[in-house]
Amino acid sequence: MPPTRHIPLLHAHERAGASLMEHHGWKVPAYFTWAQKEAEQMVRNAGLGDLSFMTKLDLKGWGLKTPPAAGASRSWSLGPQHYLVTCEPPQRDEIAARLRSFPASHDLSLPPPLYITDVTSVYAQFLLAGPRSREILGKLTSLNVSALENLGCGQVSLAHVHSIVLREDLRELPAFHVLVSREYGESVWDAILHAGHEFGLVPFGQKALEFLGGAA
Repeated sequence: MPPTRHIPLLHAHERAGASLMEHHGWKVPAYFTWAQKEAEQMVRNAGLGDLSFMTKLDLKGWGLKTPPAAGASRSWSLGPQHYLVTCEPPQRDEIAARLRSFPASHDLSLPPPLYITDVTSVYAQFLLAGPRSREILGKLTSLNVSALENLGCGQVSLAHVHSIVLREDLRELPAFHVLVSREYGESVWDAILHAGHEFGLVPFGQKALEFLGGAA
């Protein structure tokens, strides 16, 4: 049985009083207070969760002329012939296998049409969700958050750190994934919590997402 993996901020969450659980082979916060309260606060104001366990595959190559389609995943365009694919950990192997089956060129002088790099452990990934989430992000970045449509993405400086922002609404709630290099994870997490204090932002655990029906 493979060992349980730890998200980058696990010890910081423990210090903050989070109760932990195993989720798809990762140790993650289950809740900071209790799940229903965190879910209600997310619906009413905003919540911040740590989803660093999500699989993240970086795709580059001349074969990427359209967004890659691979089962239960999301494809985010980061630039010409450059995509980020995200999915829940149980789908990782199936989706990676589908992507690796990308047809190769018969011209041996050309490089491979697709390069796949698993960057799951490279980034800390946070989910900021709730009706006040856009106001909170507005305090931390010059990105016009209101103009970022659902399933849109952008690369910005957030809390003075280069970040990837992916909008993926949680049912009717505006929701944004924030990806930053893992070494800056704790400072960005703290900066988001600080910026959201006046808006009633609270940290939430995996159980709150399950309570809202937003987790696999």
